[in-house]
Amino acid sequence: MSTLNTGRLSLPAMCVGAGKWALHVARGWAAERVQWGRPVGEHEAVATKLAFIAATTYGMETMLELCCLLADDDRNDIRIEAALVKLYASEMAWRIADELIQIRGGRGYETAESLAARGERPVAVEQLLRDLRINRIFEGSTEIMHLLIAREAVDAHLSVAGDLIDPAAELGRKVRAGARAGAFYARWLPTLTVGRGQNPAGYAEYGPLAGHLRHVERACRRLARSTFYGMSRWQGRLERKQAFLGRVVDIGAELFAMAAVCVRAHAERQSRPEGVELADLFCRQAEVRVTALFRALWENTDHVDGRAATRILAGRYAFLEDGIVTPPADRPWVATWQPGPSTAEDVRRRVPPAS
Repeated sequence: MSTLNTGRLSLPAMCVGAGKWALHVARGWAAERVQWGRPVGEHEAVATKLAFIAATTYGMETMLELCCLLADDDRNDIRIEAALVKLYASEMAWRIADELIQIRGGRGYETAESLAARGERPVAVEQLLRDLRINRIFEGSTEIMHLLIAREAVDAHLSVAGDLIDPAAELGRKVRAGARAGAFYARWLPTLTVGRGQNPAGYAEYGPLAGHLRHVERACRRLARSTFYGMSRWQGRLERKQAFLGRVVDIGAELFAMAAVCVRAHAERQSRPEGVELADLFCRQAEVRVTALFRALWENTDHVDGRAATRILAGRYAFLEDGIVTPPADRPWVATWQPGPSTAEDVRRRVPPAS
């Protein structure tokens, strides 16, 4: 399994390269293309996209460099870091490519060959979108990365709880597990109340980035509390709460990236002072995403979505598929569906048996 670490570092390297190229194309086009008397990059709707592309590329590159430094020291186990950067970069690079196409408009959707045939610069933006999409699937899909990282996050809790959350465990085993858990949490829980981030002077050595690091420190403790509450609430069923666990991991990835960019920008502040501006921009954008993710931990439609999916699989809403022209090659697959009683006859009429 450790061989996957190499792929999970080389893949985000490609994503970083894609982000850099996207920034180059977006900056040139947004300055060149004029609408309503101004370059489109000066309009707020496009300006926010440019800011996202620049800040996110800086964040991805920083996460990757940090993970590679850790990997170069053979004493480190980088499974989680490699998984985090793979997950984060593949998702963010896809968003960057999507925003680049939106900035380029119809020309973004057009192939480079088509642009060249019309005498325009052959910029292969649509190819970038197609090439990046696979990154969210191979070397571990986004869903698998969420579960892999989440397992590490809750493994300590599940190991401590053990028989306490096992419905098949006998009473004596539960009592012993309860004693072990009590001793563990007596030491662990106090660490989640206060920390360096509570101090207004905390991380003062980082200057204008100190506030972001204080935010990261407080958010890390909040994330630990939220994870613990989720485990307490769902116990052994937590492993089935994949949407919840995915959000926990996404919050952790954002916090990891925020800490990384602050450290990098501070270290390079003399040789590259503009890095502090990018780090500040990235952290401000990431804080908005983190706030939304924290809220979605408890305010979501996961339960009703799950029930709806069960009904969808049973064919209850098969009427929504009325009107499609089914290619012959698809018919054997379609004919194997098991719709509910109200739609079974209708589906049989629409889909002839496979020959």
